[in-house]
Amino acid sequence: MAKAAIKENWGIRIGVNQVITYATLVPIFWFIGQPILVQALADDIKQTVQTEIVPLNNAFVALLQRDINSIRVEIAAEEYRQRMDEDWDIEDAKDLANLKVELNALEQAKDALEAES
Repeated sequence: MAKAAIKENWGIRIGVNQVITYATLVPIFWFIGQPILVQALADDIKQTVQTEIVPLNNAFVALLQRDINSIRVEIAAEEYRQRMDEDWDIEDAKDLANLKVELNALEQAKDALEAES
C-alpha cells in the first residue's frame, strides 16, 4: 500500500514537471514565432488596406478634378473681367491670385493621389 501511494505521488510529480517544462517552452516558441506571425498579419493587413484605398483615391481624384475645373472657370471669368472692366481693383487682383494659388494646390494634391495609385 505504501508503494501505491509513492507511485501516485511520483506520477503527479512527473505531471507537474512536464507542465513546468512545457510552460517554459511556451515563451521560447512565442518569441520565435511572434515576428513571423506579426509580419504575416502586417502583410495581409497592408494588402487589404491598399485594395480598399484604391476606390477612395479614385473618388478623391474625381472630386479634386471637379474643383480644379471649377476654379479654372472662375480664373477665366476673373481674367476676362480684368481685361474688360475698368473697375478692377486690388481686391479683385487678390481674389485672382488666391484662385491661382488654390488651383496650384489642388493640382499638386491630385498629382500626389494619382502617384499613390
